[in-house]
Amino acid sequence: MELYTKESLKEVIEKSKDEFYMPKALFDHYKSLRLETKLAYVSILETMKNKAGYTTENTAYIKVDNPQIQVNLAILANKEVDQEKVNKYLKELEEVELIKVDKQNIFVYDVLS
Repeated sequence: MELYTKESLKEVIEKSKDEFYMPKALFDHYKSLRLETKLAYVSILETMKNKAGYTTENTAYIKVDNPQIQVNLAILANKEVDQEKVNKYLKELEEVELIKVDKQNIFVYDVLS
């Protein structure tokens, strides 16, 4: 899988417009992953659609402590979410290689690539 870049993220933005982008492959290929963790992936991707930073290689990332991750996840899960829960989901996503955390940055792998 490849990390999202400026171009691949632009495609996601065009596909999803004002809706949360939930890649079907996330639900088809990661059946053992808890639903809350999948929703965390969607929340991170949604945050990245709106607030991405880019490396010199045009790889997209967001900050680990971006409060919008919590806000989006609370909407998706329909429950309160704190940073501790977000950190737990980040760890789970990193273990299955859906994201890469480098210092304070989150890089997201494109499940369709």
